[in-house]
Amino acid sequence: MQAQAIPKRTHTVEIKLASVTRMDRSPVRKSRPLVWLAAASVMIVCPRLYAMQVELTTAVEGEFRPAIKVSCNLPDGVKFVVRVTRKESAFESETPVEVQSGRFAVGPLLQGSGDLNPGVYNLEIVSVHPTDQPDAVRAAVGQKGEELRGPLTKRYAGATFVRLLTTFQIGRAANPELDQARRQQVKLSQTRWWRKNCADICSGGERYSQQKGEVFDRETCMKTCISNPPSVSR
Repeated sequence: MQAQAIPKRTHTVEIKLASVTRMDRSPVRKSRPLVWLAAASVMIVCPRLYAMQVELTTAVEGEFRPAIKVSCNLPDGVKFVVRVTRKESAFESETPVEVQSGRFAVGPLLQGSGDLNPGVYNLEIVSVHPTDQPDAVRAAVGQKGEELRGPLTKRYAGATFVRLLTTFQIGRAANPELDQARRQQVKLSQTRWWRKNCADICSGGERYSQQKGEVFDRETCMKTCISNPPSVSR
């Protein structure tokens, strides 16, 4: 009997043949093999993940305390980091976010407790490593982000990331005097922060030396520490 073909689009059919033997109870004939029986098992093939053409749309609202709003076609829960920088005014901001209903936002952005200086700012939006994404996200875009496609994707060390680099303008023309004042303010703030850390570091070293009965030169410790601040520039 000819088996009816099953469309490949629907499912795959695997035919397994098994030989079954039965003793004929007829007094005249001896045992003989019965007709081959065909056992068919239907295997439903799970659909593959479909490649996703990544789309990100950004909008900046607010003049000197801007908010960055992003729309995308990615599933809920995708984790991003949003970075905004401007070297001229020593501005740096880094914020972790998650996609909810195809959107996420950052801001309003401040420098210290005040407005941002006028000028051009750099905006970077990058997804975290696929292994750090939620299980539901990896199920949708691939364990290593392999289902993500398009010019906004970047493959690195066997994993695919989403990355957008752009700029936006605050106010009109940049003001060099305001930028210089900002840089000095940031440098002073960083110096104070580092001095405090040096004091904590040297206090810890002093306590440790006292426990061991050793002499500790706190003045030398402070001078050495203050003269070697960590690099804060990108």
